[in-house]
Amino acid sequence: MNQFHLEVNYVPESITLLNMVAQPAGFEINFMNSIAAEYGITPDAEAKEYVTMLQEIEDEARVEFSKDMEDIRFFCGMQKIGEKVETFANVLMLAGNNALRERSVADYYDELKGLSEEEYTRQFYYEVMVFGTRRIGQGAEGAVTALEVFDLIQQKELSDAEKLRLQKMFIHHREYCEKFAGLMERAAGVIKKYEKKLLAKGKKVAAYFEGVLGGSTMAAYIMKELFLDQEYGNNFEECDVYISYIKSAAMGFFFEGEPAARAVVNIGAVYNDSIRIGDLLKNQNSLNEDKVLMMLKLLADKSKFQILSATVEKAAYGAQLANMLGLTTATISHHTSALLEQKLLTLEKVDTKIYYRANPEMIRALVEYVKKELLKE
Repeated sequence: MNQFHLEVNYVPESITLLNMVAQPAGFEINFMNSIAAEYGITPDAEAKEYVTMLQEIEDEARVEFSKDMEDIRFFCGMQKIGEKVETFANVLMLAGNNALRERSVADYYDELKGLSEEEYTRQFYYEVMVFGTRRIGQGAEGAVTALEVFDLIQQKELSDAEKLRLQKMFIHHREYCEKFAGLMERAAGVIKKYEKKLLAKGKKVAAYFEGVLGGSTMAAYIMKELFLDQEYGNNFEECDVYISYIKSAAMGFFFEGEPAARAVVNIGAVYNDSIRIGDLLKNQNSLNEDKVLMMLKLLADKSKFQILSATVEKAAYGAQLANMLGLTTATISHHTSALLEQKLLTLEKVDTKIYYRANPEMIRALVEYVKKELLKE
């Protein structure tokens, strides 16, 4: 059963808008044009109209923040923003799984201020862990130390300057969260002017997906599309679906509750008959040189290689893998997120546990690619 939530979630939407403002002007239209070109998509009139409205919101925000660009670039400026429209601001404000609820920026900031140092550190670690990857699975479990945060930052594919900036944000997070929350309030004010139009679009998105799903849950649909139409027996009976308006090509989900009994999906508002989520996901399964090099780099990591080896014949959940390999569940989550992003692992929910299994189809495709390129076979 799907429960669609159409309200504008001003916490993640305001951060996304600020992330866009930190990039060169005309980001929204250029971003959507690049996606259309990469995946061979021809947007229809409705999709083009929606992107035009998003560009208007971006343009208005640029006027609003014309005198704040130094601060915005500190929090949101990245060498390459990529397709995720996500920056260190998302990490600082813990704006991942926590943010998908109808709350004002002020209420969310109050909750953030109320976190203990231990809880903020744990959640910050998880946000760093999944930064730059699609969100699939649950957050890190157990206590995390500041030293573990610093070690994880050093493992990320970031420049030295970016690593130092992220460390600085962690150390001075209370000061920086207060400052950035003020920017978020103003960004939310810009979005608020378009709320009626956004909600009208949300109703169309919900109706479209209800027709596409045919009684299935959104989480089960994404899992089926994500892993090459294979059936893995995922039992996602309950699914909350949140519409992402400003980050209009979003696609991600996680599991909520202890134990994890309910799937939560975040889906972009731009999807329709001309921009289908299945097309994007299937096209992402094709291999090219950049993807192969990324996969080989992951396999060069001993722990990631061991996770794949341990799950070839039998799926395992996080705590089992942690016991097998002598690692913490937080470290296992870090490794499985990276492997899932490259389709080297598959994910299955059985009862209340999330199981991981090596994806033999993608591993074979990787081996065949290497053989073709290096052995000319």
